[in-house]
Amino acid sequence: MIATIFISTFVIIFVFVTFYVLLNRGKYETEARFLVILIIYFINEITYFISFNLSAENFFNIPLALVIWYISIITRNFSVGMFASIHNLELNKDSKVRFLPALIYIFIGGIFLSLLFVPDSFTVIQKDFEYFYFFNNIGLLTSIILFHFCIILFSWIIQIKGYHNFADKKLGKFYSLFMLLFSLNIFLYSLYLITLYIYFKLLHSIVYLITIGYFVFVIIKKPNLFAVFTNKIYDLIIFHQSGILLYSFNFQTREEVDESLLKGSILIGISHILANLSNVEAQVTHIKMKDRAVVFNFNRQLGYAALLIAKHRNKILESAVEKFMQDFSKTNEENLQNLNRLIDVSKFKNAHKLVIKNFSHYLTEA
Repeated sequence: MIATIFISTFVIIFVFVTFYVLLNRGKYETEARFLVILIIYFINEITYFISFNLSAENFFNIPLALVIWYISIITRNFSVGMFASIHNLELNKDSKVRFLPALIYIFIGGIFLSLLFVPDSFTVIQKDFEYFYFFNNIGLLTSIILFHFCIILFSWIIQIKGYHNFADKKLGKFYSLFMLLFSLNIFLYSLYLITLYIYFKLLHSIVYLITIGYFVFVIIKKPNLFAVFTNKIYDLIIFHQSGILLYSFNFQTREEVDESLLKGSILIGISHILANLSNVEAQVTHIKMKDRAVVFNFNRQLGYAALLIAKHRNKILESAVEKFMQDFSKTNEENLQNLNRLIDVSKFKNAHKLVIKNFSHYLTEA
């Protein structure tokens, strides 16, 4: 009965967020590779929570219930390890040891998975209408608890140390609270495995649903969750092929910038590119800078180019730049075609609305 309530609540939450995201998909952006990872992660979470609760129900025979219990352990530890690894890699993209926590998780996870399939690892105990699974293999239980301890420890070290890497600080605060719920959830799960005390199981399931509910709240409140995370945009610069600055916007100050405030090295680089505009074959060019990624996009027909300076380059930014260029070309086509030696750059102030339209995810709150 209790398992049915928990599973039904979980399914309702999952169906709600699925329909919400589909109906509001225009607000959400993510890279295809990251989307695949998210789908795998959520499939594991769904499988875990349902199998964890079903494994206790005695309307299954013991061999089948034991199989369901095995599935819950495998999917649970895979999903928390996967989440912790993504969290680490996103907050420490520039770290030379960013793969170390994931390697530790894989090493310990490999140990408990090998021990998990040792015959008679569990004794199934029936109390009232529920099954409980007593660990016969202390090494297996110890490796799982060690795995959970490392997940919590490394995740908090990475969260605290890498907090400054959050592009949106409000999103960072949301994420810190989520990490608190995530850690409490793992802690209660570990206590249940050790003690088999039913109240720890109930608390774990309740906190799990609260965690999922909070994650849904964050998804609704912060649609930039998957697009921004740790990425930052510093400047968007639009130049005419003559070398004249048409428009520049600084995302950190949220202010328009005039040519005198731009760095000389950037101006020299842009001037060189514009001078050879006719020789450039690709529509989008990547320019390397120290500690920066640059996306360069140009329009040969109208004779202007846009340069975006960001922390990391990805498909989302490239797509945003292309959409901005399309809007800018459509809005300013007549102005760009009728430019003469005396260029009135004030005509291009309308680009500010286009920046807000195409880069709203990156106009974040401190």
